[in-house]
Amino acid sequence: MQGNVQKKRTEIALWEMDQPESKRPRKNGRKRQGDVDIIDLYPGREIHPVRTRRPEQPSRINRPAGTAGRSRMAEVDRRSRTVEPIWQGGAAEPVRRRRPAEPVRRNREAAEPARRNRRVDRAAEPVRRRRQVEEDWDVELIGQDRMAQPRRRKQAVQSRQQRKVKKRRAYLYRTVAVCTIVLCLMIAFMAVDLVYDYTKRETAKKTVPVTKEIVPEEEELQGIKAPAITEDFLEVNDYSRPGTELPAVNSVFVHYTANPGTSARQNRSYFANLAETHERSASAHFIIGYEGEIVQCIPLDEQAYAVMSRNEDSISIECCYLEADGQFTQETYDSLVHLLAWLEQEYHLGSDDILRHYDCGGKKCPIYYVEHEDAWEKLLSDVDTYRREHEA
Repeated sequence: MQGNVQKKRTEIALWEMDQPESKRPRKNGRKRQGDVDIIDLYPGREIHPVRTRRPEQPSRINRPAGTAGRSRMAEVDRRSRTVEPIWQGGAAEPVRRRRPAEPVRRNREAAEPARRNRRVDRAAEPVRRRRQVEEDWDVELIGQDRMAQPRRRKQAVQSRQQRKVKKRRAYLYRTVAVCTIVLCLMIAFMAVDLVYDYTKRETAKKTVPVTKEIVPEEEELQGIKAPAITEDFLEVNDYSRPGTELPAVNSVFVHYTANPGTSARQNRSYFANLAETHERSASAHFIIGYEGEIVQCIPLDEQAYAVMSRNEDSISIECCYLEADGQFTQETYDSLVHLLAWLEQEYHLGSDDILRHYDCGGKKCPIYYVEHEDAWEKLLSDVDTYRREHEA
């Protein structure tokens, strides 16, 4: 409705502009805005044309509603009015130049598409606003996404760092757990080993006296009497006295200490220290010193570490010496003959059962009696003679 009224007003204003000045209606007998009377104050002088200044029109922004058409027509009216110069002798009244009808029609024709466009724009305004809102929203989202990229990168870096820290902690925990388990196992093993050693020592103390002198009885006995033997048994260990039972005795092996000038006590201490040094496994049932003394280190019902392949059925005798060639002293030789004769009698053995370490394994022990076969044969002959003499 308001659009139709505005259209009518515009058509009336354009029609009035096409009418001559004399036919234009005036409101309440007043002069129209823009009508100016010019008076010649200096006759005979040339006066330049003067253009009247129109009052400033209110801006479109501050223009009240419903005045768009009137403002546009006032602008057309202002442009169409001009003041003609007054020549000397001319009329006093100014002659107004009327704009040709063609520009007016052109303006009218140009205004019609604009009105149609305004109608279309009004109809499409909601869609345009919605699209604009969507575009603004997309731009805002893109801006937010760009602003969020540094934050996301920072969060990604922090998450990677946190994962690395977690992995390091897990690795540290696993390492500590494994070390703790290994340490506990070592402590348990050491505790069991100590208990085992303590038990063996207590058993050896209860069953075997440390030192005991065996002296033959004075009463008459048939056969060979046992020589003077000092019992000084080793403590049970895995390197010199295993504590394994000796089920039978089929041979007696003769050895030499391979340490010239050492006594029977010193060699016995060497066997005992192997339990601490773990250097090797070695021992013998008897040790005969270079002065003829006999020391027993292992009971005759237990095995010794002397001949690897025959420890389970043999008795071993170590002999000390002073000469570099390994020959025994006379005292050592006599004690060895007596001990061999007594062992033959106790275990019902013959001269063929007395062997050198060399005879089982090829080791040159005892070295003097390996290099001198006649000396070894003489030793066996002396054992047989001693046995015959003392058994009679």
